[in-house]
Formats: sequence, structure tokens, C-alpha cells
Amino acid sequence: MTKVAGWGREFRLWHYTVSYSQLLLRSIDINDSTKRIDLLFSNVERMQVSSEYNHLTIEEFASSTDPKLSELGLQVPKFGKIFLINGGPDFVTATHCQWHEDDGDARSPSKFGPLRGTD
Repeated sequence: MTKVAGWGREFRLWHYTVSYSQLLLRSIDINDSTKRIDLLFSNVERMQVSSEYNHLTIEEFASSTDPKLSELGLQVPKFGKIFLINGGPDFVTATHCQWHEDDGDARSPSKFGPLRGTD
């Protein structure tokens, strides 16, 4: 497995849109940092996620023969990649995983464009 990113701060499921198959997780930590982090998964095909995470580590399966795939009951998708969240069992199958850090707050627009319901 290849580590994609990781943060030692709280993230919440912020937005999901079926029409564009986008999943947005957001971290707003006003106590320890003025920075906001938006994490976007694009072209989501399948997911198993929680509404909140105390910390977040994203890993990508590097091989279709990784034993953890069968352990979690997952199959390699035709399109996209499997992104494992905090070592599993949560995951997102999507084509892209990208993030952006800025000085925004909970109501500021996302760098990832107008996502309906996020201003």
C-alpha cells in the first residue's frame, strides 16, 4: 500500500453529490489551527465512510494482489482506485483523491468549485 496523505486532526463528511459522484471531507480545527483542509474524492464508484474521523490517513492499494483487498472483501475496480481510510474497513473507490489547505472557515467556498450546499 502507498500512503497518499495523513493528518492528525478531525475530519467530517461534509458533502456528497450523486450527480457528479464527488465526496468532500472537511477539517476545520479552530482550536489548533486557522487552516481548513478540504479532501475531495472524484468519480466515486463505491464507498464505506463514517461521518467523523478523529484523524485521517489515506492509503492507495499499490497492487491488485494485496492480501488486504480480499481481507476487506474488495475487488479491484475497472476504473479508479481504492483509497483505504485509516487502515480500513472504511474506503472510497474513486478516480482521484486531492486536497487543499487554506484559511477558509465552515462557510467559505471550496477551492474545488461550487459544490452544491457548501456555498
